[in-house]
Amino acid sequence: MRAKRLAALCLALVLTLSLLVAPAGAVSFTDMTGHWAREDVEYLAGLGIVKGTSNTTFSPDRKMTACEALLFCSRATGVSAADKAKIAASQAEYLGQTLPESVYSWAAEEMAVCLETGIITPYELESMCESGALLKSISRESLAMYLVRAMQLAPLANSLTSYPMNFADVPAITKTLQPYVYLLSTYGVVKGNESNQFMPQGELTRAEMATMLRRAIDFMDRQGISAELPDYTSYSWSGGVIQSVTSTGSGSYSVSYTGNLTGSATVTITTETPIYENNMRTTPVSLKQGQYIRVNTNSDGTLHSVRLGGALKSITGTVTSIAQNSLTLLVDGATMTLPIDRFTKIQVGERVGGQVLIDPLGGYTDAQCWVDGMGHLAELKLSGGTRETAGILTSLETTSGGYSLVVTAFNGAASRYLLPTGAKVTVNGTEGVVSTAYVGEYVRLTVENDGGNKLSALAVETVSDYLQGSVASVYGSDPTYLSLTSLSTGATASYELGGNNLSVKYNGLDITLQQLASGSFATVQLVGNRVVLIDAYPASVVTRGTVASMTYDLTSVLEVRTADGELISFPLDMSDLPAILRDGKTGTLEQIRVGDSVTVTVRYNKVTTLEFTAQKANASGTIQRVVQDSSGVTIDVADSVGETRTYRVPVTATVTRDGVTTTASALRLGDQVALVVSGDEVLSVQAQSASTAGTFQATVLEVNTDKMTLLLKLSSGDPLVADLSGAHIVTVAGATLTMGQLKLGDSVQLYGSYSNTQFVATLVVRL
Repeated sequence: MRAKRLAALCLALVLTLSLLVAPAGAVSFTDMTGHWAREDVEYLAGLGIVKGTSNTTFSPDRKMTACEALLFCSRATGVSAADKAKIAASQAEYLGQTLPESVYSWAAEEMAVCLETGIITPYELESMCESGALLKSISRESLAMYLVRAMQLAPLANSLTSYPMNFADVPAITKTLQPYVYLLSTYGVVKGNESNQFMPQGELTRAEMATMLRRAIDFMDRQGISAELPDYTSYSWSGGVIQSVTSTGSGSYSVSYTGNLTGSATVTITTETPIYENNMRTTPVSLKQGQYIRVNTNSDGTLHSVRLGGALKSITGTVTSIAQNSLTLLVDGATMTLPIDRFTKIQVGERVGGQVLIDPLGGYTDAQCWVDGMGHLAELKLSGGTRETAGILTSLETTSGGYSLVVTAFNGAASRYLLPTGAKVTVNGTEGVVSTAYVGEYVRLTVENDGGNKLSALAVETVSDYLQGSVASVYGSDPTYLSLTSLSTGATASYELGGNNLSVKYNGLDITLQQLASGSFATVQLVGNRVVLIDAYPASVVTRGTVASMTYDLTSVLEVRTADGELISFPLDMSDLPAILRDGKTGTLEQIRVGDSVTVTVRYNKVTTLEFTAQKANASGTIQRVVQDSSGVTIDVADSVGETRTYRVPVTATVTRDGVTTTASALRLGDQVALVVSGDEVLSVQAQSASTAGTFQATVLEVNTDKMTLLLKLSSGDPLVADLSGAHIVTVAGATLTMGQLKLGDSVQLYGSYSNTQFVATLVVRL
């Protein structure tokens, strides 16, 4: 850590105007001979952190301005040169408008680091610029606050309730700044003079600043402290409250933790894993039940680091304003503002993810916040309000209580929504009713945040025609034409482009017509017979998430919930199934389980590959009791050593009994079960009953003559795989059939029994 910090400091640092006069050369200054700060000054000069005011002098007794002191503080953070450049670019416009023109050119980059790392707030900087204090000398007590922030110890300072000091002039230290002075004194960064005075209002010299800076950097190196900037990190993470800590030997610990908005997880922390508490390196002894833990992992799944945040505090309030990086609440009549960053887990309705879920115009009414002991917003649940989305109406079906709609977005992703009876419907701005006549039209949806994919309003626009398909070519000039292969018909047709009125986008960004690649998936808007919009995306789109549901039919539907909580539907033609992989091996559709991880590859709006990673059963045993009430099904399961645990099986869980997908209500006393459990909730159940004989009436969905199996849809709607290797196949009239004569959609009656979890048919009658 020390070598890394020193390398970063050596690379970087833009110095104040007074320090730019000359380099330190051999890090020896004529005016430092015999000076008490000589060792610290020359050490920092050797690293390039400080420079002289001339080729030979350092001017140790010159007073530091607030601006100079802040820039010194920025150098304690350990921010790399690469990140510093990115931070400066992101803050350039703001600082150009805020800093005095005479300061911007030499102070902007490190002042940007001050803002990003929390050394100074925008309000504080603006106040200093407006009052002129930025270019005036800084007091020692004010410097203490900025330096503590630079050392990433501000949360610790803010959590202190007492801060006893033995300086002779403690009463002279401003009360609100005493915690900062206390920490610097405790960690040896500041010391009293010969009279044991801190001199809080005293001005700061260049020599004093250099000495304090070296002590601060040395302390941070010993403690392993460096600024962690959420927007400039890329590692994955998960978080929750520690439930248990178990030693696994050799200094390693198994830690189980549960998030309020996510499930439970377990991580093994070794002696090599960096652990931080109060932003300082600590040991596994700090891992304690009830603490919030954030586990950071590299792209290969290895542990990057672990950060402890103390106990979570729950805060509930009314949302007064919100952006993706900030939330303002009214809590018990007082206003509270909480920053939001990528280490904040967010739930909006049923969607759980990151900052991208927040719609500043979402109309959220209430927020439940979980803030850790560091003052960081760890988890946020937003309630109320709506979000807007749009696309092409692909299908419409009547359901109990309303309509089921599938809408295909411009990128080709299809999502299912519920439009309740009585929801507001407009057609071209006028109140209307929904109809299958609008399939293929452009629709704008108002989705309730708290209602899953439930709509509060649907707006249909029929003024323009919309087409979706793949770009075949762009050709001609005056006029120019687009050749598009239709997604629905497969036919290719040409359309005249709208000249100066034409808008062309790719992946949401404006591009020129010449940049539009053949083969792109595109949504095209026509006004009259001319194309006015081409909204294109890559031909192949990859969606990653977890299986939310699987509905089997002649056209089956897979629903996937993405990391940001969006629910996306993928229709699967049973006569032309995509390639299916499960745990890296060839798989079958009926093996899909709710909660499985899945990667879906879509080309031109058709699923071409499904790659599943099964969740492994993490509990098993024999059902001792089944209780069903209005809230669902609860089962008691005895494991192999006789210990009994209770599990709630929600309606969303995948339940398979004797190889047949069913519901939790079909579970029986004595069933042998294997469970996939997350927290207190069961994601899937595989059950084997004592009784193995059965007869079923079903519809053929797939005939696999190589494996001698049928994939069937039972009358209940559930799937069943039957082994026909030893079965006799006949018609109702008694005529013998071969397996190859069974077709998609045939109705059959099966007779047979189970061997383990496989149904083995002895007789198949085609009805």
